[in-house]
Amino acid sequence: MNLCLPLETAEALHTALEDLLEGNYPEEATLERVYRILSWRILAVKGGTGLTSWMAELARQTESVEEYEAARDRALGPILDGLENAENRDP
Repeated sequence: MNLCLPLETAEALHTALEDLLEGNYPEEATLERVYRILSWRILAVKGGTGLTSWMAELARQTESVEEYEAARDRALGPILDGLENAENRDP
C-alpha cells in the first residue's frame, strides 16, 4: 500500500519540521504534532481486523488529525473507560 498525503497535510508536516529545525517552537510540541499526523495517515492505509480495522476506517473517514482524534475519542471513550475501571482488572 502507498501512503499518500493530501497537500494540506504534507504542508503541515513540512511546516512543523521546518519550525523544529529553525527552533521556532519547543521541540516536544513540534515533534508530537508530526508524530500525531504521521500516525493518523499511516493508520488510514492499514488493513487489519478488529480494533485496528475500526480505527483505520475512522482515520480514512476524517479530514484532519484533530477530527480523527475526536472521532477516536467518541468511539473508544466508553471502551477505554471500561478497560481502565479497577473493577475490570484481574486481581
